[in-house]
Amino acid sequence: MNTIRKIDIKLTAAESHLPGEFVVRRALPRRELRRVGGFVFFDHFNETEISPEMFDVPPHPHIGLQTVTYLYEGEILHTDSLDYQQIITPGDVNWMTSGRAITHSEQVITPQPRIHGLQTWVGLPHSDRKTTPSFEHFDKSLLPRIENDGHTITVIAGECAGEISPIPTFQELVYLDIDAAAGSHIDLPVNASHELAIYVCTGSVKVEGDVVKQHDLAKLTSGGSVVINADEDSRFVIIGGEPLPEPTVIYWNFIADTIGEAKQAMADWEDGKFPVVSLYKKYSGADNTDNKEVMQLL
Repeated sequence: MNTIRKIDIKLTAAESHLPGEFVVRRALPRRELRRVGGFVFFDHFNETEISPEMFDVPPHPHIGLQTVTYLYEGEILHTDSLDYQQIITPGDVNWMTSGRAITHSEQVITPQPRIHGLQTWVGLPHSDRKTTPSFEHFDKSLLPRIENDGHTITVIAGECAGEISPIPTFQELVYLDIDAAAGSHIDLPVNASHELAIYVCTGSVKVEGDVVKQHDLAKLTSGGSVVINADEDSRFVIIGGEPLPEPTVIYWNFIADTIGEAKQAMADWEDGKFPVVSLYKKYSGADNTDNKEVMQLL
């Protein structure tokens, strides 16, 4: 029998600040919910009148994970230690694999009327955590779009209604961007073994009669389908997939098998042993040389 998923845990994303006092809403990780499928980190940002000083995240390290950046409005410059420089624009996807070690920066280089988007991290499975670092940029034209009555689904990762994202992954992932008009009814068959959650960027939706409002992350129960009704014009995502097995340690910007391994990565960063972002340059006058507290989970 096909079971319709309900809401298991619902959390409102907490405000956090990046260097330059740029405000993000952080939905993962939380004490109550550390991850959903492979997704271990989820930031939503929606700020206006952005200057280079307001959004200037200097080079910082990662191991054992992938960073995924997806924008609705605005432009952000990605620069990394593999000498990739890429402007990300609305609808495109920046997908960076840290593997054994990578360093990158994220900046606004010209004033922006609005920056609205998401950055998520996908924890790599144990056997792939020391893979070769890489970076890929996927133009929005490459992503499948499913047009339905009153709503559109963009398949960022995984599969939906027979449409498969071209983005290769190390495990089964689900990442769907759904743009729904008021009154839309969405009924999606899903893999019953996947962990799934809904995050509402704008608007409000209902899952089996339970309201999920803007900035809410709702982890769903198990089941073979998800039924969503949009009370108003809404933009939301469904994330998750194959559960990330233990051992999985989330420590600062690192995913590792043990806390000792993660702390060693921190020591290596502080000792200057991570690769350098040789193409990085400052576009703002902000002094962010001592941002240890603010740079938590960047």
